Amino acid sequence: MRLPVLLLALGVLPAHALTVSYDVATPRPESHLFEMTMELGDVKGASIDVAMPAWTPGYYKIQNHARNVRDFSARSAAGELRWEMTDKQTWRVQTGGANAITLRYRVFAHQLTATGADLTDEHAYFHASWICMYPVGAIGTPSTIRLHPLPGWKIATGLEPAPGENTYAAPDYDILVDSPVLMGDLDIREFTAGGALHQVVLHGNPVCDRTALAKDVEKIVNGHLGAMGAPPYKRYVFLLMFPRWGSGGLEHLNSTAIVANGEELPDRNRYLRFLFVVSHEFFHLWNVKRIRPAQLGPFDYTKEVMTRNLFVHEGFTNTYAWLGMRRGGVINRQEYLNFVQEELNGLMHRDGRKRTSPAASSWRTWYDADDGNEVEVSYYASGHIVGVALDLEIRRRTGGAKSLDDVMRLAHEKTKGAGYPDDDFCAIVNEAAGSDFREFWAKYVEGTGDLPLADLMRAVGVKYEAHVDAVESDPGFECWGIGEDLVRITRVPEQGPGADAGFDEGDVLLAAEGRRLRAGTFWRFVHGKKPGEKITFQLFRNERFLEKTVTLGEKKRITHQLKFEEKPTEEQKKALDGWLK
Repeated sequence: MRLPVLLLALGVLPAHALTVSYDVATPRPESHLFEMTMELGDVKGASIDVAMPAWTPGYYKIQNHARNVRDFSARSAAGELRWEMTDKQTWRVQTGGANAITLRYRVFAHQLTATGADLTDEHAYFHASWICMYPVGAIGTPSTIRLHPLPGWKIATGLEPAPGENTYAAPDYDILVDSPVLMGDLDIREFTAGGALHQVVLHGNPVCDRTALAKDVEKIVNGHLGAMGAPPYKRYVFLLMFPRWGSGGLEHLNSTAIVANGEELPDRNRYLRFLFVVSHEFFHLWNVKRIRPAQLGPFDYTKEVMTRNLFVHEGFTNTYAWLGMRRGGVINRQEYLNFVQEELNGLMHRDGRKRTSPAASSWRTWYDADDGNEVEVSYYASGHIVGVALDLEIRRRTGGAKSLDDVMRLAHEKTKGAGYPDDDFCAIVNEAAGSDFREFWAKYVEGTGDLPLADLMRAVGVKYEAHVDAVESDPGFECWGIGEDLVRITRVPEQGPGADAGFDEGDVLLAAEGRRLRAGTFWRFVHGKKPGEKITFQLFRNERFLEKTVTLGEKKRITHQLKFEEKPTEEQKKALDGWLK
C-alpha cells in the first residue's frame, strides 16, 4: 500500500522498519574526502530511494549538498546493483530482491564554516546534512554512525554513544542532522548548570585565557536559564573552532557549532561579539529549535521551507543574546545599551527597511534580490529592535508585571512536541501579555512603521534621540576605489540627485572641473561643495565616454543615540531594574 505523500514527507515509517547505519572514514584527510558507507537493512520492494538534503536546518539557503557527492555505488551480497539519479539530489537503487544493501560514496568537504563541513589533517567537522544520505519517505528511521578519528583525535558531538567503538545513535534523521560532529585536537572544559552537563570544546588557537572564556560561557548559560527555567537537555556541547578567519554559528537542540577568528579575541569589543554569538546560538535551543512554527520540523529537506517569523526566531534571539550576557554579568548596562544602539543605527541607515517589513524579510530569506540595498532588511536587526520594543511595550501595558520573558516561556510550553500553527506568534504574545498586540503587529511587524522607541525608552529612563551630526552635500550615489585609485559607482538609489542626473552603477568617474578624481580625496571634493551646486563629471560607462551633471542634494548624517537619564525618576529606576536586572 502506498503511503500518503504527507506521511512520507513527515518521515512516518512504513509497516516494515528499515535499519540504517553509517560509517564515516577519513583515510586521506588531505583529499578533503569523507569516505561514506551506508548500510540499509530490512529493505522491501524492487527499489529504494536515498537523497541528500538541499539545505541545512537553521541556514535558510539552498545549498544542494548532492553537488559534492562522487563515486556512488550500490551492492548487495549478490553483487553490484543498478541505480540512477531521478532528480538533482535523489538516487534510486534497484534492490534486485535483496533486503540488505550497501551504498558507498565520497563527499568533498573543505568549508570550515558553522554551516559547512571540513576535512583536513587537523580536524574532521561535519553536519550530517552534508555527508549522510537519508532513505526517502523514512526520515523517522533510527540510525547509528561510526566515526574513525585519526590517532590522537578526540570526538565531540551532541549525539549519544551507542554500542561499538566510536559509534553514536540518533533516533531519527532530524536528530542526526541536528548533531554536528567535530574530531581533532580538542580542549574540552566542563561545568554543570541547571543540573545539566555543559561541555566547552575548543579547537584551534584562541588568543585568550581559556579558563576565563569557559567561565564567561557558564555565565551566559546561567543568565539564560534564569529567564527560561530548567534546561530541556541533559548535556549541551559548545563546538568552538578558531581558525584565522571566518565567523558565524549554527544552532542545534543540544549543541552549537561556532567559528571565530581566534586572533581577534584580545580586543574586548571583538571578544564580546564572539560571546554574543555564543549567547545567540545557545538561546536558540529554545527559540526555533523548540519554539517554532509548525513548518520548521519535521523538515522537508528537498526545498525551501517558508515562514514569516524568522524575525522572531533569529531577531528575538539577538534580543536575548545581549540580554543573556547582561543577566549573566558578562556585560554591564552601558555596554548592553551601546550594542542595542549600534544595531539600531545599522537598521535605521538601511533603505530596505522602508520597503520590507520584518515579516516580509523573513519570507524573502531564501533568495537575495539583485538590488538588495534598495529592498532588503535583515530580520536579525529588525527583529532585534522589534523584540526590544515589544518587551518594553509589554512591561508598559502591564505595569512591569509581564515581559517578553513570559511570552517566550509560554511559547516554549505551548509548542512542546509541535510547532505553533498558522505562523501566528502574535496569538502567543496576546495570551502571555493579556493584551491585544494585533495593531502593534500590523504597524511594526507586517508593516514598515518606525517603532515608538522614544516613548518606550523614556519609561525605563533612557533618552532616545536621532542626532544630526552633519549636513553634507550629496551626489546621490555611492562609490568605491578601484584599480589605480579610480572611482567606481557602486550604487545609485532609485530616488535622489544621482538617479535624476542619469548616473548608473558601474560608472567609472575620471574627472570633474578639470581635475582627475581619486578615491582617497573624492568625498573631500564633493563635501567641499554646497547643496544645490552643480558638478559635471567625465566618466566611462563600459566603453563609452560620457559627461553627466548632477545638482547636489542635501544629506543629513544622523546618529540614533540611547543614553541613560542623568536624573531618572523612582518609577524609571524601578522599570530599568526590571528590564536590565
